[in-house]
Amino acid sequence: MASKMNDRVDAMSFSEKVLHSTSNSSELDNFSEKLHAVAGAVSQDVDIIEPPADMVRGVPGRLSPWTLMVVVMELCERLAYYGASLMFSIYLQKILGRTKPQAVALNRVNQFMSYATTILGAIIADQWLGKYKTILGFAILYLIGLVLLTLSSADFSIDGGFGFPGFCIAVFAFIGFGTGGIKSNVSSFMAEQIPTGYKATKTPGVYEDSKLTVERGFRYFYWSINVGAFIGQMVCPQVAKNKSYSLAYMIPAIVFFVGIAVFVGGSKRYTKKKPQGTVLLKVWRCIKYARKNKQEGQKHWLDGALGAADQEWNDEFVIGLQRSLR
Repeated sequence: MASKMNDRVDAMSFSEKVLHSTSNSSELDNFSEKLHAVAGAVSQDVDIIEPPADMVRGVPGRLSPWTLMVVVMELCERLAYYGASLMFSIYLQKILGRTKPQAVALNRVNQFMSYATTILGAIIADQWLGKYKTILGFAILYLIGLVLLTLSSADFSIDGGFGFPGFCIAVFAFIGFGTGGIKSNVSSFMAEQIPTGYKATKTPGVYEDSKLTVERGFRYFYWSINVGAFIGQMVCPQVAKNKSYSLAYMIPAIVFFVGIAVFVGGSKRYTKKKPQGTVLLKVWRCIKYARKNKQEGQKHWLDGALGAADQEWNDEFVIGLQRSLR
């Protein structure tokens, strides 16, 4: 956006030079027509950051196709997760011969990993890879787990004694990490696809407001979570009951493969922000520094980090951290 505005200013400055240095009226007319055409095209693409003076009300804008691609990916991921995980407890008891307490415990470990690994996904995205590459990497890991879960639940795997080991590897080494890594990044990545600012509509005084557009995007996003979870929980257990668990686990794998394909399809159009560093590691380094420089008589155990001019934080950051970690 800034580059477009700079181009427009440069074009205007150049036109003034031409007006002062050229006496041929036909050349001036031709140049003026071209200049106004370029300026008009630029002005149509530039969003207004501050609320316009003539703004009467704001309306949500349309979601771009690549924003909806992220929503579709989330729908497929939720269908895969709930469709597969809902069957874990019964599958462990009925097919793999585990007791009910064992099945419940294993299922809760899976649920714990699904949320605990969100921290890992956030750190990787913010510190090194960015959201797009992190989502894609964890999605591939997730898909490998679903394929392995499908194969381990087949008759030849159960008969060969690979059913339970295959389940543990698929769920705890792949699916648990995959869903957590995606969960921590996908919603914010969707919001980043919506340009910030106000855009004029055909109605005077009415502007597209990016805040309202983001709200619309999140309505679609959470709608996709509910729809995906509902379909997964309705379809997969019925397939397991009437056909086989292997086929029931194959459905989430296929659906999620489609979701990844749709997600990758928008790669060239996505807004991909570069990683800026995670605040979690910054907090950890600040705490470590404070403990190392702790002195007697300090009121707070983080006071040792105050006044550190050669570090990445300032006193305001430390004071805010002190309020959070009393």
